[in-house]
Amino acid sequence: MPREGLMTAAAAARYLSCSVSTIRRMVGRGEIPHFRLGKLIRFRRSEIDAWLALHHEGDILAEQTRDVAPHPDQLFLFGRDIGATA
Repeated sequence: MPREGLMTAAAAARYLSCSVSTIRRMVGRGEIPHFRLGKLIRFRRSEIDAWLALHHEGDILAEQTRDVAPHPDQLFLFGRDIGATA
C-alpha cells in the first residue's frame, strides 16, 4: 500500500474536520475504520472515503424516511394514546 494512503489520527481529524479526541473516541467505539501498528493507530484514506460515502447515504435515507410517518410510540395527543385501539 502506498505510504501516502495512510493517515495518523491527527491527519484523519484534519481530513474529517473534527478533533483528534473525536477520532480517538470513534476508534474506541469501533465507529471508524482503522488498524493498529503496535500502539500506533493508522487510517487508510480509501477506507475513510468509503466509510464517509456509506454514512452519508445512510443519513440521507434516514432523513427521507423520518418524515414519512411517526412511530406508533410517538402517537400521543394531550396525554391520550391516539395509536391505541379503542
